[in-house]
Amino acid sequence: MTDPGSGLGPGRPSGLPQFRGANVPPPRTGRRWLPVAGDIALAVGLLVLDVVGTIVAVLAGIDYSGWQPFDPAADNSDINLTPNWLYVGIAGGVILLTAVLLYRLRAVVSACLQVLVAIVVLLIAMSGTQFDEERGARAEAPVSGPDIRQPLTAVR
Repeated sequence: MTDPGSGLGPGRPSGLPQFRGANVPPPRTGRRWLPVAGDIALAVGLLVLDVVGTIVAVLAGIDYSGWQPFDPAADNSDINLTPNWLYVGIAGGVILLTAVLLYRLRAVVSACLQVLVAIVVLLIAMSGTQFDEERGARAEAPVSGPDIRQPLTAVR
Protein backbone atom coordinates (compact mmCIF):
# COMPACT_ATOMS: atom_id res chain seq x y z
CA MET A 1 0.00 0.00 0.00
CA THR A 2 1.11 3.56 -0.63
CA ASP A 3 1.61 6.23 1.94
CA PRO A 4 -1.30 8.75 1.88
CA GLY A 5 1.13 11.65 2.35
CA SER A 6 3.26 10.70 -0.65
CA GLY A 7 0.63 11.57 -3.26
CA LEU A 8 0.94 8.22 -4.98
CA GLY A 9 -2.57 7.04 -4.29
CA PRO A 10 -4.74 5.33 -6.86
CA GLY A 11 -5.87 7.63 -9.71
CA ARG A 12 -3.22 10.27 -9.10
CA PRO A 13 -0.40 10.75 -11.60
CA SER A 14 2.99 10.19 -10.06
CA GLY A 15 4.91 12.79 -12.13
CA LEU A 16 3.01 15.88 -10.94
CA PRO A 17 3.99 17.76 -7.79
CA GLN A 18 1.62 17.53 -4.88
CA PHE A 19 1.20 20.62 -2.73
CA ARG A 20 -0.22 20.41 0.77
CA GLY A 21 -0.17 22.68 3.77
CA ALA A 22 2.56 25.32 3.89
CA ASN A 23 4.10 24.01 0.64
CA VAL A 24 1.34 25.58 -1.53
CA PRO A 25 2.63 28.39 -3.79
CA PRO A 26 0.57 31.59 -4.01
CA PRO A 27 -1.75 31.85 -7.01
CA ARG A 28 -0.59 33.90 -9.99
CA THR A 29 -1.94 37.42 -10.05
CA GLY A 30 -2.15 39.48 -13.21
CA ARG A 31 -0.32 38.88 -16.45
CA ARG A 32 3.35 38.14 -16.80
CA TRP A 33 5.84 40.57 -18.32
CA LEU A 34 7.26 39.91 -21.76
CA PRO A 35 10.70 38.25 -21.60
CA VAL A 36 13.55 40.73 -22.06
CA ALA A 37 14.97 39.07 -25.20
CA GLY A 38 11.55 39.10 -26.85
CA ASP A 39 10.99 42.67 -25.77
CA ILE A 40 14.29 43.81 -27.30
CA ALA A 41 13.57 41.94 -30.55
CA LEU A 42 10.14 43.60 -30.68
CA ALA A 43 11.73 47.01 -30.06
CA VAL A 44 14.21 46.57 -32.92
CA GLY A 45 11.50 45.39 -35.31
CA LEU A 46 9.27 48.31 -34.42
CA LEU A 47 12.18 50.74 -34.82
CA VAL A 48 12.60 49.56 -38.42
CA LEU A 49 8.84 49.97 -38.99
CA ASP A 50 8.97 53.47 -37.48
CA VAL A 51 11.73 54.56 -39.87
CA VAL A 52 9.90 53.13 -42.88
CA GLY A 53 6.63 54.72 -41.75
CA THR A 54 8.24 58.14 -41.31
CA ILE A 55 9.82 57.97 -44.77
CA VAL A 56 6.45 57.00 -46.24
CA ALA A 57 4.89 59.97 -44.43
CA VAL A 58 7.44 62.35 -45.97
CA LEU A 59 6.84 60.90 -49.43
CA ALA A 60 3.08 61.14 -48.98
CA GLY A 61 3.46 64.81 -48.02
CA ILE A 62 5.62 65.46 -51.08
CA ASP A 63 3.04 63.77 -53.29
CA TYR A 64 0.25 65.79 -51.66
CA SER A 65 2.02 69.09 -52.28
CA GLY A 66 2.49 68.20 -55.95
CA TRP A 67 6.24 68.73 -55.90
CA GLN A 68 8.14 66.71 -58.49
CA PRO A 69 11.90 66.58 -57.94
CA PHE A 70 12.88 66.00 -61.59
CA ASP A 71 10.36 68.20 -63.38
CA PRO A 72 11.94 69.74 -66.50
CA ALA A 73 9.22 72.42 -66.63
CA ALA A 74 9.83 73.58 -63.07
CA ASP A 75 10.01 77.30 -62.44
CA ASN A 76 12.63 76.86 -59.68
CA SER A 77 10.45 78.64 -57.14
CA ASP A 78 10.53 77.91 -53.45
CA ILE A 79 8.30 75.11 -52.31
CA ASN A 80 6.37 74.91 -49.09
CA LEU A 81 7.00 71.65 -47.25
CA THR A 82 4.62 72.37 -44.35
CA PRO A 83 2.22 69.54 -45.36
CA ASN A 84 5.19 67.17 -45.30
CA TRP A 85 5.99 68.15 -41.72
CA LEU A 86 2.33 67.72 -40.83
CA TYR A 87 2.45 64.15 -42.11
CA VAL A 88 5.66 63.52 -40.14
CA GLY A 89 3.95 64.91 -37.01
CA ILE A 90 1.02 62.56 -37.54
CA ALA A 91 3.48 59.65 -37.90
CA GLY A 92 5.05 60.69 -34.58
CA GLY A 93 1.61 60.67 -32.95
CA VAL A 94 0.93 57.16 -34.27
CA ILE A 95 4.29 56.01 -32.91
CA LEU A 96 3.35 57.46 -29.53
CA LEU A 97 0.04 55.58 -29.58
CA THR A 98 1.86 52.32 -30.28
CA ALA A 99 3.96 52.99 -27.18
CA VAL A 100 0.79 53.06 -25.09
CA LEU A 101 -0.35 49.76 -26.59
CA LEU A 102 3.03 48.18 -25.96
CA TYR A 103 2.92 49.22 -22.33
CA ARG A 104 -0.52 47.63 -22.02
CA LEU A 105 1.04 44.44 -23.43
CA ARG A 106 3.74 44.74 -20.75
CA ALA A 107 6.60 45.24 -23.21
CA VAL A 108 8.41 47.92 -21.24
CA VAL A 109 11.63 48.13 -23.27
CA SER A 110 9.69 48.47 -26.53
CA ALA A 111 7.34 51.05 -25.03
CA CYS A 112 10.25 53.20 -23.79
CA LEU A 113 12.00 53.03 -27.15
CA GLN A 114 8.76 53.96 -28.95
CA VAL A 115 8.32 57.00 -26.69
CA LEU A 116 11.89 58.14 -27.45
CA VAL A 117 11.42 57.64 -31.21
CA ALA A 118 8.07 59.48 -31.12
CA ILE A 119 9.66 62.45 -29.34
CA VAL A 120 12.48 62.59 -31.91
CA VAL A 121 10.04 62.40 -34.85
CA LEU A 122 7.82 65.11 -33.36
CA LEU A 123 10.85 67.36 -32.74
CA ILE A 124 11.95 66.87 -36.36
CA ALA A 125 8.45 67.77 -37.56
CA MET A 126 8.31 70.92 -35.40
CA SER A 127 11.79 72.09 -36.41
CA GLY A 128 10.99 71.48 -40.09
CA THR A 129 7.82 73.55 -39.82
CA GLN A 130 9.68 76.37 -38.09
CA PHE A 131 12.36 76.28 -40.78
CA ASP A 132 9.69 76.57 -43.50
CA GLU A 133 8.06 79.51 -41.72
CA GLU A 134 11.40 81.31 -41.29
CA ARG A 135 12.35 80.68 -44.92
CA GLY A 136 8.97 82.03 -46.04
CA ALA A 137 9.40 85.14 -43.89
CA ARG A 138 12.86 85.77 -45.35
CA ALA A 139 11.57 85.37 -48.91
CA GLU A 140 8.78 87.91 -48.31
CA ALA A 141 10.96 90.50 -46.56
CA PRO A 142 11.97 93.49 -48.70
CA VAL A 143 15.63 93.67 -49.53
CA SER A 144 17.26 96.99 -48.73
CA GLY A 145 20.41 98.10 -50.45
CA PRO A 146 21.51 99.80 -53.62
CA ASP A 147 19.12 99.66 -56.53
CA ILE A 148 20.91 97.65 -59.16
CA ARG A 149 18.54 98.80 -61.88
CA GLN A 150 20.03 102.31 -61.86
CA PRO A 151 23.19 102.84 -63.91
CA LEU A 152 26.28 103.71 -61.94
CA THR A 153 27.61 107.21 -62.46
CA ALA A 154 31.29 107.80 -62.57
CA VAL A 155 32.70 110.00 -59.86
CA ARG A 156 35.20 112.66 -61.10
